[in-house]
This record gives sequence, structure tokens and C-alpha cells, in this order.
Amino acid sequence: MSTGSRIVTGLYAAVTLWLAYCVVATWDTAARWSSVAMALAGLVGVVGIGREALLADERRRTAVLREREGRRLARQDRAAELAVRAELEAACCERWWTSLGADHDAGCARRTPRSSAA
Repeated sequence: MSTGSRIVTGLYAAVTLWLAYCVVATWDTAARWSSVAMALAGLVGVVGIGREALLADERRRTAVLREREGRRLARQDRAAELAVRAELEAACCERWWTSLGADHDAGCARRTPRSSAA
């Protein structure tokens, strides 16, 4: 649970306890409807505390899924990097690689002489 969630949960608990105290203190002296209204308002704090707990669980689940997805993407990135590295190492020279296989560098071992026959 984050710090903000703890603060909000503490406020919910404090307000709920205060309303419970007010209900008990005014039960016999004030109108019943006002005591019942305060008791129902205190239930809102209980619902809020439950909601904050559910949100904290959802944040934890999301963090776990995000970490798993990050690891999976890292494995895919590594596999792509290895494939690209193998392709680059298979290329015989820079000019051949950048000209889509049309020409070779002068010092390339795979250089084939061009024929004049077209």
C-alpha cells in the first residue's frame, strides 16, 4: 500500500471512529434519524477502507504483470539482437551490405569480378 493510500485509509478510519462516537453519544439525546444518518455515514468510511485495500491489491498485481512482461520483452529483444548480429556477421563487406548485394569492397574475399556481358 502506498503512502497516499495509507493516509487516506487512516482518514477513513478516523472519520468512521468519530462518527461511531457521535452515534453513541447522541443516541439518547438527539433525534433518532440523526444518529441513524451518522451510523450510515460511518459505513461509507468502511467501504472506503475496503476500496483502498482492493486498489492496493490491483496495483501489486499490475506491478507483477508489468515485471513479467518486461522480462518477456527483454528475452525477445535479446533474440532479435542475436539474429541481427548473426546477419551482420554473415555479410561479407560494408559496401555489399549497404548496396543490397550489388557491389563488394575492393578487399572483400567474396568479391567476384564483373563481367562485361550483360
